[in-house]
Amino acid sequence: MLRLSAIVLFTLSIIENVCSNTCGHDNCETAIDIPLITKLNAPLKAELDITSLTIQLKELIEKHVNQSVSKAVNDLVENILDKTVQTAVNRVQTSNSVAMATFRQEMEAELEVKIGKTQTILDNKLKGDMKQLKSEVKKVTEKVAVTSCAHRTQTYNSGKIITFSNVKMSNGIGNVNNFKSSGKFTCEKPGLYLIGVYIVSYTKNSEFHIMKNGINVSRVYVRPYLNSADDNHHTGTGIIAVQLDVNDTLNINAYSKMQVLGSAYSCMTIIKVK
Repeated sequence: MLRLSAIVLFTLSIIENVCSNTCGHDNCETAIDIPLITKLNAPLKAELDITSLTIQLKELIEKHVNQSVSKAVNDLVENILDKTVQTAVNRVQTSNSVAMATFRQEMEAELEVKIGKTQTILDNKLKGDMKQLKSEVKKVTEKVAVTSCAHRTQTYNSGKIITFSNVKMSNGIGNVNNFKSSGKFTCEKPGLYLIGVYIVSYTKNSEFHIMKNGINVSRVYVRPYLNSADDNHHTGTGIIAVQLDVNDTLNINAYSKMQVLGSAYSCMTIIKVK
């Protein structure tokens, strides 16, 4: 651009130096003197009108100057726009990167909290399930059993509880002394129980009942009504399974007045099977 301006100024200065103005009125003409050499070596002088040439030259110069300036301005504007757009893009990218990083950190923190809570819930549930499972296993594997026999021969009136105070074996029973004295078994651990009773008696038409919570669940006939003197003692045996809950009771009642032969002739066994 500077080189072009210098050329223009140099050209204009030449034009001004070689041009002569002839103005007798408002209309002026621009002329240039050109020396001529004749055959006689006589100097001659001719005047040429270069007004139109000067105008065209100025227009051409102005056109080139305007084009150069316009191109420079356009280049400058494009450069500024490019830099501005790039700066805006960089800022947007930076802002997005920061926002994404912040969002990711927040999501990771929230996820970590949720995982921690879920883990705590699962741990507590697992502990509860394990505790319940251990309790169930303990209940299933608990051993409860008692075998006891009539201490001596004794006669019982109708409806009375027959006692078996001679305990041969006891396991898992805390109230065994109460059982020995009252003849009533009280359940401490719920489950399925098997009860077996055999009683020897010489009383005619003797019968005993197995009672659960005071209700007859089994009747056992011991000796029929016979007149034969050679057939005095008979054995009655009853075996049943019952489901017992805590504080349920089992006992043996005499249905009518009957004698129970003591020692190992009359015994009762209770076993928790499940």
